[in-house]
Formats: sequence, C-alpha cells, structure tokens
Amino acid sequence: MEKRKLIIDCDPGHDDAIALVLALACDQFDIRAITTVGGNQTVEKVTRNTLQILELCKRTDIPVAMGRTGPYFENLVLGEKFHGKSGMDGNSLPQPITKPVDMPAVELIAKVLEESDEPVTLLVTGPFSNIATFLLAYPHLHHKIDCLSLMGGSYYRGNWSPIAEFNVWIDPEAAEILLRSGIPFYLHGLDVTHQAYIQRDEYAELRRINNPVSNFIADLLDFYSKSCIDERNHPGCLMHDATASGCLIDPTLFSYLDSFVHMDIDGKLSRGGCLIDVRPAAWRNSEIPNNGKVATWVDRERFVDLVINSCRSLGDSL
Repeated sequence: MEKRKLIIDCDPGHDDAIALVLALACDQFDIRAITTVGGNQTVEKVTRNTLQILELCKRTDIPVAMGRTGPYFENLVLGEKFHGKSGMDGNSLPQPITKPVDMPAVELIAKVLEESDEPVTLLVTGPFSNIATFLLAYPHLHHKIDCLSLMGGSYYRGNWSPIAEFNVWIDPEAAEILLRSGIPFYLHGLDVTHQAYIQRDEYAELRRINNPVSNFIADLLDFYSKSCIDERNHPGCLMHDATASGCLIDPTLFSYLDSFVHMDIDGKLSRGGCLIDVRPAAWRNSEIPNNGKVATWVDRERFVDLVINSCRSLGDSL
C-alpha cells in the first residue's frame, strides 16, 4: 500500500512529543520532513527536543529545519508554565548529536512538495506561523497539499484567554491565512482535546511495557500531570496535539462537523478566538460556505489504546 507522505510542523512540548511518537510508530506514513516553530518554548529549544526524539526513535534520516522564532505581529509568549524551561521537562534524554538542516523551514517544506509526485499532508501541532509563511511565499505549491491536520482553536472555551486557545492566540493572523487558503483542513480544538486525556492509572501501563519509548513518554506524563491533574484538576493529561496525529492514523476515532471557521484578529478581548458556524450551510448566506471539518468528539478509550500501543510497537522495534 502506498504510504501517505507527511510533513510535520511542531513545537515540542509534551503533547507534541506524543504526536511525533504516534506518527513515527505508524507504518502508513512516509515522513518527509519535520519543521519547528517558536511556541511552547523558543525555536532553538523545541528544535533540540525534536532532534532528541528522533535520535531516541532512530529516525535521524528525517530532515529537521528550524522555522520562525515567533508570530507575525506580537512577541512570543512561551508555554513554559505547562512544559517547563526546556519545553519538554521530565525527560532524561541526552543532548542531540544531529543538527537541523541548513535551510529555513519554509524552504524545506517547498523542497519536499516540489520533489513529490503525489500530494503531501501537513500535520501542524504548533502555532501556524511557518505554514502561513509558506502559503504566502509559494502559492503555486498549494495544490500539492492534500489536507491540513491542525491542533488549535475551540468553539466554546479557551486556555490563554476566555475564548482563545494557545496555538491560535499566539498568531491568529497566521491561523486565518491557513483557513482562507482553500486547502481542506481538520481542526482539533480544545473542545475535543479536553476529551482526549490519559489518566495516571492508564499511563502506568507504559512503565510495565518498559521500552525506551514507553519510558520516555511515561517520564513526560509524570511531569505534565502536575499541571494538568494536580494544578488544574483535569481528569488526566490532555493529549492536545496528539489528536491531530491520531485522526490521520484512524479517522474513525473522531466525529467531525462540516463548518465555516474564522479566527478573530480584530477584537481586543476576543483576539485569537475561533468563530465556528455550526448552522447548516443552507441556513447561511451564500458567502459563508463550509471551509473545513471541526472535531467534536473522540473515542477516548480507543485513543488511549492508540497512544499506548504506539509506544509499545515503536519502542520494541528499536
């Protein structure tokens, strides 16, 4: 079976790390490149984290390129209170030996698309700044992207403002560029990612598996649980970014709503908020067509199984 070609844009980050493990464990994917963006931590730190994960998983064949240091119009605000000083606190991986390639993220994305005979999927789990920059710089390559799987936004809650989710709040102008590109997208916002949690007694299974990948993810979840469970009283560790990987592996894990999605770039209190029109298309004005699919539900138990089984299979194969 032909493998699905994939470019991953990320800012690891605990949940980004799990998103990467899911993608690396999936034999349906041909990962052509990974690009990094300033978000959960500085672009230098999240690039180091990405290289550490690839070395752990013995996938240093995948080129990694550093991208934008921050958003278009605002200063970068780090997710340090969730992810720590390194952006991936709790792990004991050695400093990476490998280096990123000597080209910017946007150029690497363009190179992969230009060289591909088949459409490529973009998996985007950090702020959307790199992908927006690419879309503006290379409009002639849009047709080579079959879809975008995104983590960002929400339709009734926020985490960095009353209504704004972090990845969008950081750079809403970039998010709006993606949504207006005409490329099909699957949006996984807080409404579904808050359903995709893994409890302490569930991820204890990772210690019993006891391979390099399962132990690494268990270490991350031990740290991440302090903010998710102990401080914020969630029922488990929220697997935000991993949902965007999970949907590409098994779309039946999720329910989606065809909708029109718009990011607020003008309001003061509402800046970075996500307007999702849940009305049937026939009820709207003709100028408000559906532009993407928004995740509304995840089968949590099966999703947790996917995380655990991916750690098992990837770690056992090393």
